[in-house]
Amino acid sequence: MDTTNQIPQRAPALVALIGIIAGLILSRYVTIAASIGLLLAIVFGALSLLSAIIDRQKLWLATFIFATALGFWTYGSIRLPFKIDRDCELPPREAELVLEIERVMQAENSFGKATGIAHVLEASSTSRLSKRNRVYFRLSKEDTSALNIGRGMQIRTKGVLSPVKVDEGGESFGRYLQSIGVNHRFERTSATEALKETPIFFNLCRSVNQRFQDYLRLGEPGERDLSRIYIAMILGLKTELTSEQEDRFRMTGTMHLFAISGLHIGVVAAVIAQTLLMIRLPTSVRPFIGLPLLYFYVEITGAAPSAVRAFLMVTFFWLGLGLRRQRSPLAALAASAIFVLVIQPGQLWQMGFQLSYLVVLSILLFGLPLYASLWQRIRPYKYLPESDWTPFQKATSWLGDRAVMLLAISLSAWLASAPLSAGFFGYIAPYAIFVNMLLVNLAALVISTGVISLSLATIGWHGMTAFLNHAAWLGISMMDGLIQLNLGIPGAIIECSGFPKLISYMSVLSYFSLIFLTTIKTKTRPMLRFLLPGAIVLASLLCGMSFL
Repeated sequence: MDTTNQIPQRAPALVALIGIIAGLILSRYVTIAASIGLLLAIVFGALSLLSAIIDRQKLWLATFIFATALGFWTYGSIRLPFKIDRDCELPPREAELVLEIERVMQAENSFGKATGIAHVLEASSTSRLSKRNRVYFRLSKEDTSALNIGRGMQIRTKGVLSPVKVDEGGESFGRYLQSIGVNHRFERTSATEALKETPIFFNLCRSVNQRFQDYLRLGEPGERDLSRIYIAMILGLKTELTSEQEDRFRMTGTMHLFAISGLHIGVVAAVIAQTLLMIRLPTSVRPFIGLPLLYFYVEITGAAPSAVRAFLMVTFFWLGLGLRRQRSPLAALAASAIFVLVIQPGQLWQMGFQLSYLVVLSILLFGLPLYASLWQRIRPYKYLPESDWTPFQKATSWLGDRAVMLLAISLSAWLASAPLSAGFFGYIAPYAIFVNMLLVNLAALVISTGVISLSLATIGWHGMTAFLNHAAWLGISMMDGLIQLNLGIPGAIIECSGFPKLISYMSVLSYFSLIFLTTIKTKTRPMLRFLLPGAIVLASLLCGMSFL
Protein backbone atom coordinates (compact mmCIF):
# COMPACT_ATOMS: atom_id res chain seq x y z
CA MET A 1 0.00 0.00 0.00
CA ASP A 2 1.32 3.42 -0.95
CA THR A 3 1.47 5.58 2.11
CA THR A 4 3.49 8.48 0.81
CA ASN A 5 2.24 11.89 1.80
CA GLN A 6 -1.13 10.84 3.13
CA ILE A 7 -3.30 13.84 3.96
CA PRO A 8 -4.07 13.98 7.71
CA GLN A 9 -7.66 13.11 8.56
CA ARG A 10 -7.96 16.23 10.72
CA ALA A 11 -6.00 19.17 9.33
CA PRO A 12 -7.65 22.33 10.68
CA ALA A 13 -5.38 24.79 8.84
CA LEU A 14 -6.04 23.23 5.44
CA VAL A 15 -9.78 22.84 6.09
CA ALA A 16 -9.96 26.43 7.36
CA LEU A 17 -8.23 27.65 4.20
CA ILE A 18 -10.88 25.98 2.05
CA GLY A 19 -13.62 27.73 4.04
CA ILE A 20 -11.78 31.07 3.91
CA ILE A 21 -11.41 30.94 0.13
CA ALA A 22 -15.08 30.00 -0.29
CA GLY A 23 -16.16 32.86 1.99
CA LEU A 24 -14.02 35.47 0.21
CA ILE A 25 -15.28 34.36 -3.21
CA LEU A 26 -18.87 34.71 -1.99
CA SER A 27 -18.14 38.20 -0.62
CA ARG A 28 -16.94 39.35 -4.02
CA TYR A 29 -20.32 38.72 -5.62
CA VAL A 30 -22.81 38.84 -2.73
CA THR A 31 -22.60 41.11 0.31
CA ILE A 32 -23.91 39.79 3.63
CA ALA A 33 -24.91 41.90 6.64
CA ALA A 34 -22.24 41.74 9.35
CA SER A 35 -24.69 40.88 12.13
CA ILE A 36 -26.27 37.99 10.22
CA GLY A 37 -22.95 36.61 8.99
CA LEU A 38 -21.31 36.69 12.42
CA LEU A 39 -24.33 35.12 14.10
CA LEU A 40 -24.38 32.22 11.62
CA ALA A 41 -20.59 31.80 11.92
CA ILE A 42 -20.86 31.57 15.72
CA VAL A 43 -23.68 29.00 15.47
CA PHE A 44 -21.73 26.76 13.09
CA GLY A 45 -18.57 27.30 15.13
CA ALA A 46 -20.35 25.99 18.22
CA LEU A 47 -21.61 22.97 16.24
CA SER A 48 -18.08 22.33 15.03
CA LEU A 49 -16.73 22.40 18.57
CA LEU A 50 -19.47 20.02 19.73
CA SER A 51 -18.82 17.58 16.87
CA ALA A 52 -15.08 17.60 17.70
CA ILE A 53 -15.87 16.80 21.36
CA ILE A 54 -18.09 13.86 20.44
CA ASP A 55 -15.57 12.82 17.73
CA ARG A 56 -17.85 13.00 14.68
CA GLN A 57 -15.30 13.54 11.94
CA LYS A 58 -17.60 14.21 8.98
CA LEU A 59 -19.88 16.50 10.98
CA TRP A 60 -16.86 18.43 12.28
CA LEU A 61 -15.52 18.83 8.73
CA ALA A 62 -18.80 20.23 7.37
CA THR A 63 -19.55 22.57 10.27
CA PHE A 64 -15.96 23.84 10.46
CA ILE A 65 -15.94 24.73 6.76
CA PHE A 66 -19.34 26.43 7.07
CA ALA A 67 -18.20 28.42 10.11
CA THR A 68 -15.01 29.72 8.44
CA ALA A 69 -16.80 30.38 5.15
CA LEU A 70 -19.52 32.42 6.88
CA GLY A 71 -16.97 34.30 8.96
CA PHE A 72 -14.90 35.29 5.94
CA TRP A 73 -17.98 36.00 3.85
CA THR A 74 -18.71 38.67 6.45
CA TYR A 75 -15.07 39.76 6.67
CA GLY A 76 -14.75 40.02 2.89
CA SER A 77 -17.99 42.02 2.63
CA ILE A 78 -16.40 44.62 4.92
CA ARG A 79 -12.81 44.57 3.64
CA LEU A 80 -12.82 43.91 -0.08
CA PRO A 81 -13.18 47.01 -2.28
CA PHE A 82 -14.13 45.17 -5.47
CA LYS A 83 -17.21 47.11 -6.41
CA ILE A 84 -16.18 50.35 -8.08
CA ASP A 85 -18.28 53.28 -6.91
CA ARG A 86 -19.51 56.05 -9.17
CA ASP A 87 -16.67 58.35 -8.05
CA CYS A 88 -14.24 56.07 -9.86
CA GLU A 89 -16.11 56.72 -13.09
CA LEU A 90 -15.53 60.47 -12.91
CA PRO A 91 -13.21 62.02 -15.54
CA PRO A 92 -9.60 62.89 -14.70
CA ARG A 93 -9.43 65.81 -12.28
CA GLU A 94 -6.88 67.82 -10.35
CA ALA A 95 -6.43 66.93 -6.69
CA GLU A 96 -4.15 67.69 -3.77
CA LEU A 97 -3.32 64.66 -1.66
CA VAL A 98 -1.28 63.74 1.39
CA LEU A 99 0.04 60.22 0.80
CA GLU A 100 1.94 57.62 2.80
CA ILE A 101 3.97 55.37 0.52
CA GLU A 102 3.34 51.64 1.03
CA ARG A 103 5.45 50.21 -1.75
CA VAL A 104 7.93 51.61 -4.25
CA MET A 105 7.67 49.70 -7.52
CA GLN A 106 10.38 51.69 -9.27
CA ALA A 107 12.49 54.27 -7.46
CA GLU A 108 13.30 55.70 -10.89
CA ASN A 109 12.13 54.31 -14.23
CA SER A 110 13.59 54.98 -17.69
CA PHE A 111 11.81 58.35 -17.75
CA GLY A 112 13.18 59.36 -14.36
CA LYS A 113 9.83 58.93 -12.60
CA ALA A 114 9.11 57.08 -9.34
CA THR A 115 6.10 54.75 -9.18
CA GLY A 116 4.40 52.79 -6.44
CA ILE A 117 1.38 52.28 -4.19
CA ALA A 118 0.33 54.70 -1.44
CA HIS A 119 -2.67 55.26 0.80
CA VAL A 120 -4.40 58.58 1.33
CA LEU A 121 -4.01 60.48 4.60
CA GLU A 122 -5.70 63.70 3.47
CA ALA A 123 -7.49 64.63 0.25
CA SER A 124 -9.05 67.75 -1.25
CA SER A 125 -12.83 67.72 -1.65
CA THR A 126 -12.58 67.61 -5.45
CA SER A 127 -10.78 64.27 -5.30
CA ARG A 128 -13.79 62.43 -3.82
CA LEU A 129 -11.28 60.23 -1.98
CA SER A 130 -11.47 59.31 1.68
CA LYS A 131 -8.79 58.44 4.19
CA ARG A 132 -7.11 55.04 3.67
CA ASN A 133 -8.09 54.84 -0.03
CA ARG A 134 -5.17 53.46 -2.03
CA VAL A 135 -3.76 55.00 -5.21
CA TYR A 136 -1.12 54.12 -7.75
CA PHE A 137 1.22 57.12 -8.01
CA ARG A 138 3.73 58.23 -10.60
CA LEU A 139 5.80 61.19 -9.45
CA SER A 140 7.29 63.57 -12.01
CA LYS A 141 10.98 63.51 -12.86
CA GLU A 142 11.57 66.73 -10.92
CA ASP A 143 9.85 65.36 -7.79
CA THR A 144 11.77 62.09 -8.00
CA SER A 145 15.15 63.82 -8.21
CA ALA A 146 14.28 66.25 -5.38
CA LEU A 147 12.97 63.63 -2.94
CA ASN A 148 14.46 60.42 -1.61
CA ILE A 149 11.37 58.29 -2.25
CA GLY A 150 10.98 55.29 0.05
CA ARG A 151 8.51 53.18 1.99
CA GLY A 152 6.85 54.89 4.95
CA MET A 153 7.49 58.37 3.55
CA GLN A 154 4.65 60.94 3.72
CA ILE A 155 4.32 63.53 0.96
CA ARG A 156 1.95 66.33 -0.03
CA THR A 157 1.53 66.80 -3.76
CA LYS A 158 -0.77 68.07 -6.48
CA GLY A 159 -1.56 66.05 -9.57
CA VAL A 160 -4.13 64.52 -11.86
CA LEU A 161 -6.38 61.80 -10.44
CA SER A 162 -7.97 59.34 -12.87
CA PRO A 163 -9.76 55.99 -12.63
CA VAL A 164 -7.86 52.76 -13.22
CA LYS A 165 -8.76 51.35 -16.63
CA VAL A 166 -9.06 47.61 -17.18
CA ASP A 167 -8.54 46.30 -20.69
CA GLU A 168 -11.05 43.75 -21.87
CA GLY A 169 -9.60 40.26 -22.08
CA GLY A 170 -6.23 39.09 -20.90
CA GLU A 171 -4.28 40.16 -17.88
CA SER A 172 -3.47 43.84 -17.47
CA PHE A 173 -1.78 46.10 -14.96
CA GLY A 174 -5.12 47.82 -14.35
CA ARG A 175 -6.72 44.51 -13.45
CA TYR A 176 -3.88 43.83 -11.03
CA LEU A 177 -4.33 47.23 -9.38
CA GLN A 178 -8.05 46.68 -8.92
CA SER A 179 -7.40 43.23 -7.46
CA ILE A 180 -5.40 44.83 -4.63
CA GLY A 181 -7.99 47.54 -4.03
CA VAL A 182 -6.37 50.35 -6.04
CA ASN A 183 -8.98 52.12 -8.16
CA HIS A 184 -7.21 55.42 -8.91
CA ARG A 185 -4.05 56.61 -10.64
CA PHE A 186 -2.32 59.78 -9.47
CA GLU A 187 0.07 61.24 -12.06
CA ARG A 188 1.52 64.46 -13.54
CA THR A 189 2.42 65.68 -10.10
CA SER A 190 3.86 69.04 -9.08
CA ALA A 191 4.70 71.03 -5.95
CA THR A 192 5.60 67.86 -4.02
CA GLU A 193 6.95 68.26 -0.51
CA ALA A 194 8.04 65.72 2.08
CA LEU A 195 6.08 65.80 5.34
CA LYS A 196 7.83 62.79 6.86
CA GLU A 197 11.08 61.26 5.69
CA THR A 198 11.55 57.57 4.96
CA PRO A 199 12.08 55.63 8.25
CA ILE A 200 15.67 54.73 9.10
CA PHE A 201 15.16 50.99 8.57
CA PHE A 202 13.78 51.39 5.04
CA ASN A 203 16.55 53.86 4.20
CA LEU A 204 19.07 51.29 5.44
CA CYS A 205 17.52 48.58 3.25
CA ARG A 206 17.66 50.85 0.21
CA SER A 207 21.30 51.82 0.80
CA VAL A 208 22.24 48.15 1.29
CA ASN A 209 20.45 47.35 -1.98
CA GLN A 210 22.56 49.94 -3.81
CA ARG A 211 25.74 48.60 -2.21
CA PHE A 212 24.81 45.03 -3.12
CA GLN A 213 24.39 46.07 -6.76
CA ASP A 214 27.97 47.33 -6.73
CA TYR A 215 29.18 44.10 -5.13
CA LEU A 216 27.43 41.99 -7.78
CA ARG A 217 29.26 43.96 -10.48
CA LEU A 218 32.73 43.28 -9.05
CA GLY A 219 34.89 41.64 -11.71
CA GLU A 220 32.31 42.53 -14.34
CA PRO A 221 33.34 41.52 -17.86
CA GLY A 222 33.20 43.92 -20.79
CA GLU A 223 29.78 42.58 -21.77
CA ARG A 224 27.30 43.73 -19.11
CA ASP A 225 24.33 41.60 -20.15
CA LEU A 226 25.26 38.78 -17.74
CA SER A 227 25.62 41.13 -14.76
CA ARG A 228 22.22 42.64 -15.57
CA ILE A 229 20.61 39.21 -15.33
CA TYR A 230 22.63 38.50 -12.17
CA ILE A 231 21.40 41.63 -10.39
CA ALA A 232 17.83 41.02 -11.54
CA MET A 233 17.92 37.47 -10.16
CA ILE A 234 19.51 38.21 -6.78
CA LEU A 235 17.80 41.53 -5.98
CA GLY A 236 14.60 41.25 -8.04
CA LEU A 237 15.42 44.36 -10.11
CA LYS A 238 13.68 43.50 -13.38
CA THR A 239 14.43 47.01 -14.67
CA GLU A 240 18.07 45.88 -15.05
CA LEU A 241 17.04 43.53 -17.87
CA THR A 242 17.29 44.75 -21.44
CA SER A 243 14.12 44.70 -23.54
CA GLU A 244 15.46 41.70 -25.51
CA GLN A 245 16.19 39.76 -22.33
CA GLU A 246 12.79 40.58 -20.86
CA ASP A 247 10.99 39.46 -24.03
CA ARG A 248 13.00 36.24 -24.13
CA PHE A 249 12.28 35.31 -20.53
CA ARG A 250 8.62 36.26 -20.77
CA MET A 251 8.03 34.21 -23.92
CA THR A 252 9.56 31.11 -22.33
CA GLY A 253 7.67 31.56 -19.06
CA THR A 254 10.85 32.03 -17.02
CA MET A 255 10.23 35.57 -15.70
CA HIS A 256 9.47 33.96 -12.33
CA LEU A 257 13.24 33.57 -11.93
CA PHE A 258 13.46 37.36 -11.52
CA ALA A 259 10.61 37.81 -9.05
CA ILE A 260 11.81 37.29 -5.48
CA SER A 261 9.58 34.36 -4.56
CA GLY A 262 9.66 30.81 -3.25
CA LEU A 263 12.80 29.73 -5.13
CA HIS A 264 14.86 32.70 -3.95
CA ILE A 265 13.61 32.70 -0.36
CA GLY A 266 13.99 28.92 -0.12
CA VAL A 267 17.60 29.00 -1.38
CA VAL A 268 18.56 31.93 0.87
CA ALA A 269 16.90 30.22 3.85
CA ALA A 270 18.83 27.02 3.07
CA VAL A 271 22.15 28.93 2.93
CA ILE A 272 21.39 30.64 6.25
CA ALA A 273 20.30 27.35 7.85
CA GLN A 274 23.45 25.55 6.70
CA THR A 275 25.62 28.38 8.00
CA LEU A 276 23.94 28.27 11.41
CA LEU A 277 24.31 24.49 11.43
CA MET A 278 28.04 24.77 10.65
CA ILE A 279 28.60 27.01 13.67
CA ARG A 280 26.68 24.44 15.76
CA LEU A 281 23.86 26.61 17.03
CA PRO A 282 21.07 24.63 18.77
CA THR A 283 18.04 23.75 16.64
CA SER A 284 15.73 25.73 18.90
CA VAL A 285 17.83 28.90 18.47
CA ARG A 286 18.41 28.85 14.70
CA PRO A 287 14.96 30.15 13.63
CA PHE A 288 15.27 33.21 15.88
CA ILE A 289 18.54 34.18 14.21
CA GLY A 290 17.87 32.92 10.70
CA LEU A 291 14.39 34.39 10.23
CA PRO A 292 15.39 38.02 11.01
CA LEU A 293 18.28 37.68 8.53
CA LEU A 294 15.90 36.25 5.94
CA TYR A 295 13.40 39.07 6.54
CA PHE A 296 16.20 41.62 6.11
CA TYR A 297 16.88 40.12 2.67
CA VAL A 298 13.16 40.38 1.84
CA GLU A 299 13.17 44.08 2.77
CA ILE A 300 16.41 44.75 0.89
CA THR A 301 14.80 43.40 -2.29
CA GLY A 302 11.72 45.63 -1.86
CA ALA A 303 9.38 43.31 0.07
CA ALA A 304 7.35 42.30 -2.99
CA PRO A 305 4.16 40.37 -2.14
CA SER A 306 5.63 37.16 -3.59
CA ALA A 307 8.69 37.50 -1.35
CA VAL A 308 6.58 38.15 1.75
CA ARG A 309 4.39 35.11 1.00
CA ALA A 310 7.43 32.88 0.60
CA PHE A 311 8.93 34.28 3.80
CA LEU A 312 5.75 33.41 5.70
CA MET A 313 5.86 29.83 4.37
CA VAL A 314 9.45 29.45 5.57
CA THR A 315 8.60 31.12 8.90
CA PHE A 316 5.81 28.71 9.81
CA PHE A 317 7.87 25.68 8.76
CA TRP A 318 11.09 26.78 10.46
CA LEU A 319 9.36 27.82 13.69
CA GLY A 320 7.65 24.44 13.83
CA LEU A 321 11.04 22.78 13.46
CA GLY A 322 12.64 25.04 16.05
CA LEU A 323 9.84 24.50 18.56
CA ARG A 324 10.17 20.75 17.96
CA ARG A 325 6.69 20.39 16.55
CA GLN A 326 5.89 17.83 13.88
CA ARG A 327 7.29 19.04 10.57
CA SER A 328 4.48 19.56 8.09
CA PRO A 329 5.13 21.59 4.93
CA LEU A 330 1.42 21.29 4.10
CA ALA A 331 0.41 22.84 7.44
CA ALA A 332 3.03 25.60 7.02
CA LEU A 333 1.71 26.32 3.51
CA ALA A 334 -1.90 26.53 4.71
CA ALA A 335 -1.00 28.66 7.75
CA SER A 336 0.93 31.17 5.65
CA ALA A 337 -1.95 31.44 3.14
CA ILE A 338 -4.42 32.06 5.99
CA PHE A 339 -2.15 34.74 7.44
CA VAL A 340 -1.88 36.51 4.07
CA LEU A 341 -5.63 36.40 3.42
CA VAL A 342 -6.44 37.74 6.88
CA ILE A 343 -4.12 40.71 6.41
CA GLN A 344 -4.78 41.30 2.69
CA PRO A 345 -7.82 39.35 1.48
CA GLY A 346 -7.58 40.97 -1.95
CA GLN A 347 -4.46 38.92 -2.70
CA LEU A 348 -6.72 35.95 -3.40
CA TRP A 349 -7.38 37.47 -6.85
CA GLN A 350 -3.73 38.11 -7.65
CA MET A 351 -2.27 35.69 -10.17
CA GLY A 352 1.02 35.62 -8.24
CA PHE A 353 -0.76 34.43 -5.10
CA GLN A 354 -2.69 31.76 -6.96
CA LEU A 355 0.28 30.41 -8.87
CA SER A 356 2.68 30.37 -5.93
CA TYR A 357 0.37 28.47 -3.58
CA LEU A 358 -1.08 26.15 -6.22
CA VAL A 359 2.35 25.17 -7.52
CA VAL A 360 3.72 24.43 -4.03
CA LEU A 361 0.54 22.53 -3.12
CA SER A 362 0.86 20.47 -6.31
CA ILE A 363 4.50 19.65 -5.53
CA LEU A 364 3.60 18.52 -1.99
CA LEU A 365 0.51 16.47 -2.89
CA PHE A 366 1.41 15.22 -6.37
CA GLY A 367 5.10 15.72 -7.19
CA LEU A 368 6.76 14.25 -4.12
CA PRO A 369 4.43 11.22 -3.89
CA LEU A 370 4.93 10.62 -7.63
CA TYR A 371 8.69 10.71 -7.13
CA ALA A 372 8.50 8.24 -4.22
CA SER A 373 6.23 5.87 -6.14
CA LEU A 374 8.27 5.96 -9.37
CA TRP A 375 11.65 5.58 -7.69
CA GLN A 376 10.41 2.68 -5.61
CA ARG A 377 9.54 0.82 -8.83
CA ILE A 378 12.48 1.71 -11.09
CA ARG A 379 15.28 2.04 -8.54
CA PRO A 380 18.27 0.00 -9.78
CA TYR A 381 20.09 -2.54 -7.64
CA LYS A 382 17.27 -2.53 -5.11
CA TYR A 383 17.81 -6.24 -4.41
CA LEU A 384 21.47 -5.68 -3.54
CA PRO A 385 22.63 -4.36 -0.16
CA GLU A 386 23.89 -0.78 -0.55
CA SER A 387 27.05 -1.71 1.33
CA ASP A 388 27.97 -3.97 -1.63
CA TRP A 389 27.42 -1.34 -4.33
CA THR A 390 30.36 -0.33 -6.50
CA PRO A 391 31.16 3.41 -6.95
CA PHE A 392 29.59 3.24 -10.43
CA GLN A 393 26.38 1.76 -9.00
CA LYS A 394 26.25 4.42 -6.30
CA ALA A 395 26.73 7.19 -8.85
CA THR A 396 24.11 5.70 -11.18
CA SER A 397 21.59 5.39 -8.36
CA TRP A 398 22.24 8.95 -7.15
CA LEU A 399 21.87 10.46 -10.63
CA GLY A 400 18.73 8.44 -11.32
CA ASP A 401 17.21 9.47 -8.00
CA ARG A 402 17.81 13.19 -8.69
CA ALA A 403 16.53 12.93 -12.27
CA VAL A 404 13.27 11.24 -11.22
CA MET A 405 12.75 13.75 -8.40
CA LEU A 406 13.32 16.75 -10.68
CA LEU A 407 11.01 15.33 -13.33
CA ALA A 408 8.23 14.66 -10.81
CA ILE A 409 8.52 18.13 -9.24
CA SER A 410 8.69 19.90 -12.62
CA LEU A 411 5.70 17.94 -13.94
CA SER A 412 3.61 18.71 -10.87
CA ALA A 413 4.44 22.43 -11.10
CA TRP A 414 3.53 22.45 -14.81
CA LEU A 415 0.20 20.67 -14.27
CA ALA A 416 -0.85 23.24 -11.66
CA SER A 417 0.30 26.30 -13.63
CA ALA A 418 -0.37 25.45 -17.30
CA PRO A 419 -4.17 26.01 -17.22
CA LEU A 420 -3.77 29.42 -15.55
CA SER A 421 -0.95 30.39 -17.93
CA ALA A 422 -3.21 29.51 -20.86
CA GLY A 423 -6.18 31.47 -19.52
CA PHE A 424 -4.42 34.59 -18.24
CA PHE A 425 -1.20 34.88 -20.22
CA GLY A 426 -2.32 33.30 -23.50
CA TYR A 427 0.41 30.70 -23.96
CA ILE A 428 1.33 27.12 -23.10
CA ALA A 429 4.98 26.05 -22.85
CA PRO A 430 4.93 22.22 -23.12
CA TYR A 431 8.72 21.84 -23.02
CA ALA A 432 8.90 23.83 -19.78
CA ILE A 433 8.59 20.52 -17.91
CA PHE A 434 12.05 19.51 -19.09
CA VAL A 435 13.63 22.96 -19.41
CA ASN A 436 12.76 23.86 -15.81
CA MET A 437 14.46 20.68 -14.58
CA LEU A 438 17.75 22.30 -15.59
CA LEU A 439 16.86 25.97 -15.17
CA VAL A 440 15.67 25.72 -11.57
CA ASN A 441 18.84 23.93 -10.51
CA LEU A 442 21.06 26.40 -12.33
CA ALA A 443 19.07 29.29 -10.84
CA ALA A 444 19.43 27.81 -7.35
CA LEU A 445 23.21 27.57 -7.84
CA VAL A 446 23.37 31.17 -9.08
CA ILE A 447 21.28 32.45 -6.16
CA SER A 448 23.27 30.55 -3.54
CA THR A 449 26.52 31.75 -5.14
CA GLY A 450 25.20 35.31 -5.12
CA VAL A 451 24.26 35.12 -1.43
CA ILE A 452 27.71 33.80 -0.47
CA SER A 453 29.33 36.41 -2.71
CA LEU A 454 27.43 39.25 -1.02
CA SER A 455 28.28 37.87 2.42
CA LEU A 456 32.00 37.82 1.62
CA ALA A 457 31.87 41.30 0.10
CA THR A 458 30.21 42.61 3.25
CA ILE A 459 33.20 41.54 5.35
CA GLY A 460 35.66 42.95 2.81
CA TRP A 461 36.73 39.89 0.77
CA HIS A 462 36.21 41.60 -2.59
CA GLY A 463 38.65 39.39 -4.47
CA MET A 464 36.74 36.24 -3.55
CA THR A 465 33.50 38.07 -4.34
CA ALA A 466 34.70 38.80 -7.90
CA PHE A 467 35.73 35.14 -8.30
CA LEU A 468 32.30 33.90 -7.18
CA ASN A 469 30.59 36.44 -9.42
CA HIS A 470 32.37 34.91 -12.41
CA ALA A 471 31.13 31.48 -11.33
CA ALA A 472 27.59 32.86 -11.15
CA TRP A 473 27.92 34.46 -14.59
CA LEU A 474 28.95 31.08 -16.00
CA GLY A 475 25.71 29.59 -14.65
CA ILE A 476 23.70 32.52 -16.02
CA SER A 477 25.33 32.10 -19.43
CA MET A 478 24.25 28.44 -19.45
CA MET A 479 20.71 29.43 -18.42
CA ASP A 480 20.44 32.08 -21.13
CA GLY A 481 21.79 29.68 -23.74
CA LEU A 482 19.30 27.02 -22.69
CA ILE A 483 16.41 29.48 -22.95
CA GLN A 484 17.50 30.62 -26.43
CA LEU A 485 17.83 26.99 -27.50
CA ASN A 486 14.31 26.31 -26.21
CA LEU A 487 12.94 29.22 -28.26
CA GLY A 488 14.37 27.67 -31.40
CA ILE A 489 12.51 24.38 -30.97
CA PRO A 490 9.22 24.17 -32.95
CA GLY A 491 6.19 24.13 -30.67
CA ALA A 492 8.08 25.44 -27.65
CA ILE A 493 5.47 28.18 -27.20
CA ILE A 494 1.83 27.52 -28.10
CA GLU A 495 -0.12 30.77 -28.26
CA CYS A 496 -3.72 30.49 -27.06
CA SER A 497 -5.04 34.02 -26.59
CA GLY A 498 -8.72 33.85 -25.68
CA PHE A 499 -8.40 30.60 -23.74
CA PRO A 500 -11.54 30.53 -21.50
CA LYS A 501 -10.67 31.43 -17.92
CA LEU A 502 -13.59 29.34 -16.67
CA ILE A 503 -11.96 26.23 -18.13
CA SER A 504 -8.65 27.25 -16.49
CA TYR A 505 -10.19 27.35 -13.03
CA MET A 506 -12.33 24.25 -13.59
CA SER A 507 -9.21 22.38 -14.67
CA VAL A 508 -7.29 23.40 -11.52
CA LEU A 509 -10.27 22.58 -9.29
CA SER A 510 -10.72 19.16 -10.89
CA TYR A 511 -6.99 18.45 -10.70
CA PHE A 512 -6.74 19.08 -6.96
CA SER A 513 -10.08 17.42 -6.22
CA LEU A 514 -8.84 14.21 -7.86
CA ILE A 515 -5.58 14.42 -5.93
CA PHE A 516 -7.44 14.71 -2.63
CA LEU A 517 -9.91 11.94 -3.45
CA THR A 518 -7.29 9.47 -4.68
CA THR A 519 -4.98 10.26 -1.75
CA ILE A 520 -7.65 9.77 0.91
CA LYS A 521 -8.72 6.48 -0.67
CA THR A 522 -5.68 4.42 0.25
CA LYS A 523 -6.75 1.48 -1.94
CA THR A 524 -6.39 3.52 -5.13
CA ARG A 525 -3.76 2.05 -7.41
CA PRO A 526 -0.66 4.27 -7.33
CA MET A 527 -0.38 4.79 -11.08
CA LEU A 528 -4.11 5.50 -11.38
CA ARG A 529 -3.69 8.03 -8.58
CA PHE A 530 -1.19 9.97 -10.71
CA LEU A 531 -2.61 9.36 -14.18
CA LEU A 532 -6.12 10.68 -13.47
CA PRO A 533 -5.14 14.20 -12.29
CA GLY A 534 -2.65 14.59 -15.14
CA ALA A 535 -5.18 13.39 -17.69
CA ILE A 536 -7.82 15.87 -16.51
CA VAL A 537 -5.41 18.79 -17.00
CA LEU A 538 -4.41 17.68 -20.49
CA ALA A 539 -8.05 17.13 -21.44
CA SER A 540 -8.95 20.60 -20.13
CA LEU A 541 -6.17 22.23 -22.16
CA LEU A 542 -7.35 20.48 -25.31
CA CYS A 543 -10.94 21.46 -24.56
CA GLY A 544 -9.99 25.10 -24.05
CA MET A 545 -7.95 25.15 -27.26
CA SER A 546 -11.01 23.97 -29.18
CA PHE A 547 -12.74 27.29 -28.34
CA LEU A 548 -10.03 29.35 -30.09
